[in-house]
Amino acid sequence: MTDSSSRHHSSPRHHWSSRRVLITGGLGFVGSNLAHSLVAAGAEVTLLDARLPHLGSNPANIAGIEDDVTVAEADVRDADAVADCVADADLVYHCAAQNDRSYAGEHPSADLAINCEGTLNVLEAAKACDPSPRVVYTSSLAVYGRPTDLPVDESTPARPMDLYGAHKRTAEHYCRIYHEQHGVPTTVCRLANVYGPRAPTDTGYGVQGIFVATAVRDETITVFEPGTMQRDIIHVADVVDVLERMGTSEAVLGEEYVLGSGEGTTLGSLARTIVDVAGTGEVELVPWPEEWAKIDRGDVYCDPAKLRAALDWSPKIELETGLRETVEFYRDNRETYL
Repeated sequence: MTDSSSRHHSSPRHHWSSRRVLITGGLGFVGSNLAHSLVAAGAEVTLLDARLPHLGSNPANIAGIEDDVTVAEADVRDADAVADCVADADLVYHCAAQNDRSYAGEHPSADLAINCEGTLNVLEAAKACDPSPRVVYTSSLAVYGRPTDLPVDESTPARPMDLYGAHKRTAEHYCRIYHEQHGVPTTVCRLANVYGPRAPTDTGYGVQGIFVATAVRDETITVFEPGTMQRDIIHVADVVDVLERMGTSEAVLGEEYVLGSGEGTTLGSLARTIVDVAGTGEVELVPWPEEWAKIDRGDVYCDPAKLRAALDWSPKIELETGLRETVEFYRDNRETYL
């Protein structure tokens, strides 16, 4: 199957020839899709990944480019290992993260260490280089908590409601401080709900991956009642397009951006669309589990107008088209991902 991040790409490709790029969390969902696209563009790509079992790391994600990338099996909590990799990079995409909100609440120290200490290690390593490599940090709309006004944008107060969001917001502050005080060129990108090929399909990642996998297995997708909660759903190829543009644009340095489709999609309608596209599975509304009700964020979607203006960008992939492609990917790779 043609790689989606390359097929849908529209930003200039000549910037990447022989450029040395480090992607932390490079065996994960977003990082691996970015790697496929950058390899195709001619970049020299290194992937730093600890291969922690519950965080989406999957060696199958680099199938087809495994001989074209360098994989450093190391943890972002290991400052020396991070420093060694950053020292050889012109650009760092810091995608490594603990991204399970429930896990963060149950294991706060681990979430702190990965999302905060890990980011500090990347920034300290970049600071030690002369010149410092550019650092693009993938954050999350979770930094907004339960917003009272929609859509959220960069002016919306960031008030995290759980430890995951709090630690991601803290890491954003680190990026700003290292940019302002130490001259490390940083950019923060707050991702909405990303879907597409290579997304994890277990409970630790997000409903968009779980829903697709459940439908492909011809099982029942469970949606919390009444199914009207809205999320901003964006295809990974559109995210890769933005990240690549951020890696070459001077206008984005020192800035924070929200990255999403700009539209709210209810989880009920998302599930029904996936079932329709797949032709398998069904949808069932179920009561909220107590542990999830405590961290219910309500409706969350964003307005990426600042990003559109800075990078002359807009999302290219319509939801139904992207879901159809994603279903096809998992059907073609059932043994690997399901």
